[in-house]
Amino acid sequence: MASRTGAGFDFVVGPLESEILEVAWALGRWASVGDVLEERERRGASTVTYSTIKNVMANLHEKGHLRKRPAGKQNEFIPALSREEFARRAVGRVVDPLLRNHRHPLFAHLVDELLDDEQAIAEFEALIAERRKAKAT
Repeated sequence: MASRTGAGFDFVVGPLESEILEVAWALGRWASVGDVLEERERRGASTVTYSTIKNVMANLHEKGHLRKRPAGKQNEFIPALSREEFARRAVGRVVDPLLRNHRHPLFAHLVDELLDDEQAIAEFEALIAERRKAKAT
């Protein structure tokens, strides 16, 4: 699961919420609680009750992370944002206050982390060039 690999969003939502969002993005369609439960089982995730999944999905809807629609006697859910847009906003919520209030330590940390990773430095430089070009047009 994503939360085991560190690729999830445990830093902005809970671990089970992050896992359910990952499943919802992977399904790529309106999905019921049962659909999510089945997909979790298929992936070998830990056993969680139907009611727990239902409550977490309702909470994700209340937080604005899932959209909901009625489907007979149950509801179906779909992510409110793409994974990429969710990631951009989640990272922004974490980084923006650091950038505003701790700019130099943030930059120093990034430099220390990227210093020995030539590929990461190249990606960063390319992204800066791309954004400068887009801003100029």
